[in-house]
Amino acid sequence: MQSPTDQFNRPLRDLRISVTDRCNFRCTYCMPKEVFGPAHAFLRDPQLMSLDEMVRIVRSFRALGVEKVRLTGGEPLLRNDLAEFIQVLKTGLRIPEVALTTNGWLLEKYAPALRDAGLDRVNVSVDSLDDATAGRMNGLGFKVERVLRGIEAADALGLPVKINCVVQRGVNDGELLELCAYFRARGHPLRFIEFMDVGNTNHWTGERVVPAKEIVARIDARWPLEPCRP
Repeated sequence: MQSPTDQFNRPLRDLRISVTDRCNFRCTYCMPKEVFGPAHAFLRDPQLMSLDEMVRIVRSFRALGVEKVRLTGGEPLLRNDLAEFIQVLKTGLRIPEVALTTNGWLLEKYAPALRDAGLDRVNVSVDSLDDATAGRMNGLGFKVERVLRGIEAADALGLPVKINCVVQRGVNDGELLELCAYFRARGHPLRFIEFMDVGNTNHWTGERVVPAKEIVARIDARWPLEPCRP
C-alpha cells in the first residue's frame, strides 16, 4: 500500500492522537476558564475513543508508513489507560517513536510508568519560571515548581525532555533569556511557540504576538546562534 504524501510529495510519517479533551489547566491562550468553566460539557468517557479503537486506528496508519505517534489532549495524563496504550504501541504495533505532550502537572507521579511502558520522549509546557506569571498563564494559580519536578523526574529516568513555551508580549516575553539559561544548563531543548488564535476564545491580538525574528535576535545577542542545515 502506498504511503500518503503531503503537497510537496513528502511521506507522512507522524500521527498525532488526542486521547482526551479534558485538561487540569485553564491556560489563557488555550482553554481560558471563562469559556471552559465548571459548566463546560467535556466528552463523557463513553464518547472518547476506547483503547481498542485507538489501537485499530494506529495499526491502520502503521500500515501506511507511520513511524511516530504523538499523544496529546487536553492533558493526556488524565487518561487512566495511557501507559497501557503506550505499551501496546511499542510492543504490539512496534511504533519506532512514541512521544507525549503534557503540561507536566502529573509527570512526576507517572514518569516511572511511562518509561516502563516504553515512552520514547516527552514535551512539557513551561511558559514561565515565575510563580505569579505561571499562575496567571495556566489560569488556576498553579506554581511552576511541581512541573519542574516532573521534568527532573523524567530526566532522571532517562526520558528525553523538550520544553514548549508560548510567548506573549507583555506577559512572559521578558523571561526569554532566563528560560534559555535555565533549560540550557539542564540540557533540555527549548522551543518557543507562537501565541495563536484558537477560535476567538483566547483574546488573541496581533500586538501580543512576538515574532520569531525578534526572539532569535534577543537570544543571539546573548548566545550567538548559527542556522541549522535544512
